[in-house]
Amino acid sequence: MLSILAVAALGATPCFAATLKLHYAGANFTNAFTFRTAADYPGSGDPTNGFVNYVSSSVATSKGYAKVINGQVYLGVDNTSTVSTSSQGRNSIRLESKESFTNGILIADIAHMPGNACGIWPAFWTYNFDEDPYGEIDIIEGTMHQSKNIVSLHTCGTCSFDFSGSSGTDPRSDCNLGGVSGGCSDDVATNYDGCGNTAPSGSYGDKFNSNGGGVYVTQVQTSSLKIWFFPRSSIPADITSGNPNPSNWPAPFLDASKGCNPGKYFKKQSIIINTDFCGSNIDQDAWNGDSACKSKASSCQAYVAANPSAFSQAYWLFNSIKLYQ
Repeated sequence: MLSILAVAALGATPCFAATLKLHYAGANFTNAFTFRTAADYPGSGDPTNGFVNYVSSSVATSKGYAKVINGQVYLGVDNTSTVSTSSQGRNSIRLESKESFTNGILIADIAHMPGNACGIWPAFWTYNFDEDPYGEIDIIEGTMHQSKNIVSLHTCGTCSFDFSGSSGTDPRSDCNLGGVSGGCSDDVATNYDGCGNTAPSGSYGDKFNSNGGGVYVTQVQTSSLKIWFFPRSSIPADITSGNPNPSNWPAPFLDASKGCNPGKYFKKQSIIINTDFCGSNIDQDAWNGDSACKSKASSCQAYVAANPSAFSQAYWLFNSIKLYQ
């Protein structure tokens, strides 16, 4: 990983000035990221065992999976080719930012995210690749026909938050994957859901897209970690003007400030954008549990392989990603 950005910790006082440190938009957007490929993950081709073939920047550009459309950044998947179920999977993208951050206000202005579809698993998240200790923030994540965004935090080591001050609808308190600080191996992890909360209606998939998307804000401080979702019609004026001030906003739907020390676990966060298919979040039991999807194919892999047009809406459209400190 590259060196951490200079971290000027944000104060907790009601009034403060935040300085724009990173601005990813338009033609410079993809230059700020590394395109991971299946070759980066020997054996599986994907760290979460998906039926997916992550491609390089050059392939993504030549195939039209990564491009700029009227100033907006399009990040899509192959939606024209059938593939073999014995192949690595459907072509897609996985981007990891070249810079990381420890403190600040991360603002993602998203016009469109991958729509609801059988077999799809998109995510916009951050992660400490040094794992010193392990810390992961799943800002946007969902599968198939999920209607609301489920935000999750993951740690290795005891960390439990009291989310009583959050406005989300389904709080989960225990962040510990079940391993030890410094790394969680699959043979010891027991709590894959982590801690977190569920965002309001219109925060994910087709409903998010039909409303013109919106803005996700993640504020990371030594003493707290907060996440807001603002639909397109309700974005605060101070965000639009480039002077974000969380003290002016309604309560976040996730407020991780009580019960655990965010500064210990959530540092050196790199931004990741990916669209996966099947994998550990859509195993055979999950596929069988969705009657609409089960009626279309015997397995997730079989459906994803044979139905490219089902993924015509499987794309991200970013207006910008900004980091203020």
